[in-house]
Amino acid sequence: MKNPSFLLIIVGGCIGFQVFITGSISEIKIIQHIGAGLVFIGFVSGCMAAFRQRKVIKGLALMIVGIIGTIVYSI
Repeated sequence: MKNPSFLLIIVGGCIGFQVFITGSISEIKIIQHIGAGLVFIGFVSGCMAAFRQRKVIKGLALMIVGIIGTIVYSI
């Protein structure tokens, strides 16, 4: 909680995913896009935080998951 990037990861990852699912259920495209954007911000923040802490494997894993998620979302 002391690290501001922790809030970006939590808001982006968890809350963004919930917003995306809510948009999918209600079939409102703008809410889906906002949720996907928040999830993307969460993954980017997680990658940057992992690389700053010298956890290269974790950073690369988050990056790969984010890229796969972006590809699946765009299809």
